[in-house]
Amino acid sequence: MLSLRQTGSRLSYFALALVTLSSFSHAQDDPCEPVPNQPADISLQLSLRNGQTIFRRGEVLALTATYSSASDKPYSLGTRNYDRSGRLSGTEVFCIDPPVEKDPLSDYFGGVMGFLGGGLSSTWEFNRGPFVANLDLNEWKSLPPGSYRLKITGHRVTLPGSNPGNPESVPVPLQSNEVSFQIVEASAEWQAEQLSAAVHTLDSADPSSEEAQRAAKVLRFLGSESSTQELTRRFWDSNDQPFGWDFKFGLFGSPFRIQAIERMKAALHDNRHPVTQDFLQTLALLEVQSDPKHQLPVYDEKNPEAWTKARDAHFEAINQLVAKYTAEVAARVQAKSGLARAVTVNELLQSKTPLSPMAKTQLEEMLVASWDSLPVARQNELILYRWEQIGDPQLLPILRGIVDGQANPGSEVNKPDRATALQRIYELSPGEGRQRILRELAAPRGDIKIEVLGILPERELPQFDLPLVARVKVGNASDTDFQLLQRYASGKLLPEIQRVYSAHRGEWACVPQSAMLRYFLRVKPDYGFTQIEDALSQRKATGCYTDQLVALDEDVRRPAIERLAIRALDDPSAELAGNAAEALAKYGSSRAEPALWARMEKFHQQWKSRPDDLHWQNSIPGVQAEVRLEQVLVSAILNGQAWFASEDTIRRLKELSSSQMQSELDGALQESQSGRYEMSLNWWPRNTLDFSVGRYNGKGMPALKDKLAQFPANALLHLSTTIAERDRHLAEFAELESAAVANSLTLQIETPR
Repeated sequence: MLSLRQTGSRLSYFALALVTLSSFSHAQDDPCEPVPNQPADISLQLSLRNGQTIFRRGEVLALTATYSSASDKPYSLGTRNYDRSGRLSGTEVFCIDPPVEKDPLSDYFGGVMGFLGGGLSSTWEFNRGPFVANLDLNEWKSLPPGSYRLKITGHRVTLPGSNPGNPESVPVPLQSNEVSFQIVEASAEWQAEQLSAAVHTLDSADPSSEEAQRAAKVLRFLGSESSTQELTRRFWDSNDQPFGWDFKFGLFGSPFRIQAIERMKAALHDNRHPVTQDFLQTLALLEVQSDPKHQLPVYDEKNPEAWTKARDAHFEAINQLVAKYTAEVAARVQAKSGLARAVTVNELLQSKTPLSPMAKTQLEEMLVASWDSLPVARQNELILYRWEQIGDPQLLPILRGIVDGQANPGSEVNKPDRATALQRIYELSPGEGRQRILRELAAPRGDIKIEVLGILPERELPQFDLPLVARVKVGNASDTDFQLLQRYASGKLLPEIQRVYSAHRGEWACVPQSAMLRYFLRVKPDYGFTQIEDALSQRKATGCYTDQLVALDEDVRRPAIERLAIRALDDPSAELAGNAAEALAKYGSSRAEPALWARMEKFHQQWKSRPDDLHWQNSIPGVQAEVRLEQVLVSAILNGQAWFASEDTIRRLKELSSSQMQSELDGALQESQSGRYEMSLNWWPRNTLDFSVGRYNGKGMPALKDKLAQFPANALLHLSTTIAERDRHLAEFAELESAAVANSLTLQIETPR
């Protein structure tokens, strides 16, 4: 039996849940009132899909919303139909007569969860024709039997702003026509038929098929006791199983919540049911939301403390239940089998509940034994993103099997990630990892890139000169081959690479060109410098010159390259000048700062007589590049690695900048005046440090220490991390603390549990 070590600290499984207090404190205008001054040249047409007008209770009520425009105005439309919360908020508002307030997810989104936002989106231009959005009314409203009229107000459409100083898009709300329909009571026979058909389809159809997607919706919305039982049988994770969000939201929307809770509790001990943190959190939230004593009060601006106290009690009740159920699952995990065991063990290893050393060892052994039962996508996620939780020498046999297995040059999600597995072998066993990297270099299979193949400490690996140059000469070399040449090829190859490069001078794709230029810099710096100068002048066949300086990476630190980048600030090409500014901000020395100021002064003189022309919506050729140049110049002066922007610096920069840069500069000024800078340290996924301190970003502890040395004395640095993260990187945290003391900075580290 596994045991979890209990602590007196408060668990925080929901610590990242977002609570939007404005939804409690600000009354919104009624979106169902007629839209004033709705444009006549754009429309929103609502229809009932397939013309159906009578629906049984729990039947999918499918709608079609068609956005159309016959205008020459540059209307655009956002196509997003979901966000990371599982449901898109506010894009279409449903206006029902008679009014129905019942939202099936009201106590999920209206409680402590809030909306996360985000998700993939694109812009639809109406010259392509109408845009059609398919909507299911059940997702938003639970309707009892009756006759209804429905219209929607859509918030997808925007117009570019007309004020050059504020080019933000202007929303164009649209209200649709009205449709009528009727809801009738569903018979038990019909519900049973629908459930049977949905279960059959989900068990037999391709999950990506429309049939399977419709079946998941049927199961979600049906609302019978039997469908609720089926939802509890199927659900185990929102993201890692097909239709997980539908199953989860079906449980929240079911009128048989008590039965759902009891069956989910039983699933904890079902040897065939996987248990994830998402499953436990869902169960705990259903329980707490069903308990009247944990109902949140209406938010009162005059007494916000009462709501906050109730919210904290709400969280605490959820966290206590999750901890309780985690312990129950840990005690019985050895009885689970197959996928259920693999998933549950994996989740326990990542749990925030502390594990005793013996329990952790047992779980790691079980994870190794049941690894093949995990979905490949989950395996990849574990070794890439969760390695700090699960990484252990016991996993070496699994990692070896992945590296020795089938290559995945197309980087398909559902195929093993050989590159990360090879890196983890190198971390666990450097000697073995080195030999495997050398074997991969000798016989590359196309799916392991320079990020892993380039991690060996050797400056050169001459034994690979001949195969590398052979691939380059015959013209079938990959980008990785050129990068390996840059990284490991010896100086003996210089004449060969010079001939190859010269044969297509000015015509190379950007990655091979940058790799060969950096190789030249490494083995013959003077020659490399002349070739970089030449590459920046080659502007006919490719546009690589516009990104070349940043692509040189750390080589910009070479004094000759830095001087070249400073000269490029005055190049007639705004793209190259901007690239030079970006390169100098990242890698330039303090000598670059005066040059950036001089270029900013020149830019100001050029545009001060026509500031209204300097905005993103200006279609005059070349203006977009100038707008981008100003943005990069301001950012470089404000955020450069080798200097610090004081309050006086920021005020001077404001005087030289256009109106569209003012908000960013105002934010920087406020931060500087406060003397408080938020920090973040991040080592995943490749176990290399990325940091931010206020508006400054960089890589590696040396760069962080250099940056801290520039901060004014007594500045407050606030860092939020976890105890586990701090334990994993004790040496780097110690260096950070020493650097803060040495520079008279106050370092405040919080480790919330």
